[in-house]
Amino acid sequence: MLRGLYVAAEGMAARQKAQDAIANNLANLNTTGFKADRPVFETVYERQIYRLQGAQSQPIGVLSAGATLRELYTDLQPGALVSTGNPLDVAIDGAGFFAIQTPQGVRYTRNGAFQLNAQGILTTREGYPVLGINAQPIQVPRNAEILIGENGTVQANSASVGRLLIVQGNLTKDPDGYFVGAAQPVENPRITRGALETSNVNMVREMVTMIELIRAYETHQKAIHTHDETLGRAINELAKI
Repeated sequence: MLRGLYVAAEGMAARQKAQDAIANNLANLNTTGFKADRPVFETVYERQIYRLQGAQSQPIGVLSAGATLRELYTDLQPGALVSTGNPLDVAIDGAGFFAIQTPQGVRYTRNGAFQLNAQGILTTREGYPVLGINAQPIQVPRNAEILIGENGTVQANSASVGRLLIVQGNLTKDPDGYFVGAAQPVENPRITRGALETSNVNMVREMVTMIELIRAYETHQKAIHTHDETLGRAINELAKI
């Protein structure tokens, strides 16, 4: 009976963690280039039920010990491209990430909403420098006419001043929504200028998943309540026998 309480509690904890991930997805519904996290559940372990036959035992099935959240994986499916008309807005058509320099080190993102700072350095909207293929920030002359080509080449007044570093590799998402890990340059990247990639979060899918998690959580709550009542009866009634 106590085992049932542990199973239900484990299930509640797993659903709570998954609910946090879904809430974060919904909070980033309109975040450019955001990639949603998906929960994956698994049983804690399985125990066999045995039929005793004299001194021998024979397995007749398995009994799960509840579910736990095995991992949160990042869905890397691309979001839709939305035209902005801004020459500094770019989107990657296909695989790859932009490389940026942050205070925590080099990070990777699909958010191509760029701008120029006062020093003429190409940066993100947060002010982080965008890196070129030489792993250095890209700088352009002031008041120059900027054009970003389909291969990531950055031109100022028709003269090349750098090329966007587009990478791919075994990357994981950090708490800030950027990606980190070992990455290699993409040989032939494809860039769509004057457009941005939207979040790949589907509101309907997230809401359906959230409802499923809430119902599963409530089911575990009811199981705990039932076990608690049964234990109470056992303690109070068996003592009278």
